[in-house]
Amino acid sequence: MNLRDVHANPDHERFLRRCLELAATARDGGNTPVGSVVVLDGRVVGEGAETLPAGSSLTGHAELIACQDALDRTGRRDLAGATLYSTAEPCFMCSYAIRQLRTALVVYGVETPLIGGVTSRHPILTDPELDAWRPAPRVIGGLLEGECQRLRR
Repeated sequence: MNLRDVHANPDHERFLRRCLELAATARDGGNTPVGSVVVLDGRVVGEGAETLPAGSSLTGHAELIACQDALDRTGRRDLAGATLYSTAEPCFMCSYAIRQLRTALVVYGVETPLIGGVTSRHPILTDPELDAWRPAPRVIGGLLEGECQRLRR
């Protein structure tokens, strides 16, 4: 689903701008410039900046870090009703976790069609055949795409 297909929430841009700040921090640390936040009830409850390739954790993706931070800070076991923002389309691994956590909405900037959970040949995040396992979140792609793309150069 693209932005033009959804009534845009004015807060989407504000939260994605925070992701851009986190992505710049990741880049400045020698990592892939990806930033992510989890929002619940209008407030940020989790944040993550990519820690790969400089970090030592295999799961150092910004989205996974933000989700874990949100779980730790809220004491919840899932993210039902939450929105995950990311500068980049979540990969397969992150898409699995996002869906497992019952995240309601995903908003991202740049597509990653080779390994993306929405635009690749394996749309793990949105595939309706997986709805019996976990319902797919709503997805808005392409928000602040130009700014997210410039950060990656």
